[in-house]
Amino acid sequence: MRVRRILRRYVPLALRVRIRAERRSIADWRDGTRFARAKVAGEGFGCEWGGYSLVVRVFPGQEEFAAAKFENLRLMAAALDRVVVRPGETFSTWALAGEPTRRRGYLPAAALVDGVLTSGIGGATCLVSTVIYNAGLLAGLAVVERHAHSVDTYGDDRYFELGRDAAIEYAYLDLRFRNDGNEPLVLRCGLEGGRFVAAFFGQRPRPFEVDLAVSEPVRTPHETEIVRPGVRERPGYDGVRTTTIRTVRWDDGRERVDDLGASVHQPLTERRHA
Repeated sequence: MRVRRILRRYVPLALRVRIRAERRSIADWRDGTRFARAKVAGEGFGCEWGGYSLVVRVFPGQEEFAAAKFENLRLMAAALDRVVVRPGETFSTWALAGEPTRRRGYLPAAALVDGVLTSGIGGATCLVSTVIYNAGLLAGLAVVERHAHSVDTYGDDRYFELGRDAAIEYAYLDLRFRNDGNEPLVLRCGLEGGRFVAAFFGQRPRPFEVDLAVSEPVRTPHETEIVRPGVRERPGYDGVRTTTIRTVRWDDGRERVDDLGASVHQPLTERRHA
């Protein structure tokens, strides 16, 4: 985290992002990753394998970004909707959506930077990745890359379920699934009324059931630091840690237990003037 802060201070953002994106592209090429890129009309994919949705909430103090939030969600959904993930292919949010820029229509909306809630171009799109993450879990897709939010910004008023969020940041944090099964799956996603919805569909009924179990959260209270005038104030957030287990049970009696790892939201020290 300290290295990133130093780079943010001395290296222009556009250059940092370009370098990071190139490094990831080279790593994917070396690994032989096959990305899902093709889109289909959807005919023939009438069996839902995993679906999920969340209400699009506008939190107090973010009213000025409400319209931008919905526009960013709409743009990203358009980039991801109807992509087909064939066996052996990897679904990557950023490989499909590309960089969120003003030129491509993305607007400033709420975003988390260094643990501080602010605004940024393409903000609020973590709602998209969180909904798709849950849909992919229920569809049985293999999790290749997923990141929890760095801090639990909204506490008990958070918009996601603990242990089941997915943070994204272009070139740095991606959401990736791999289709290790034998069936192609199509993603459908978008805004429906005041909700963002996503579901993966197959050509045949899903041959298994999925259970998701999240542990009881372990909390670490945040500390408070009194600072001198001129030092940037910031709110404090408690740390929260959970672990998530996915159990897949096939119709033929087979069972697989996936340890999805820990979701760690670090405690953030509150800074305020005396």
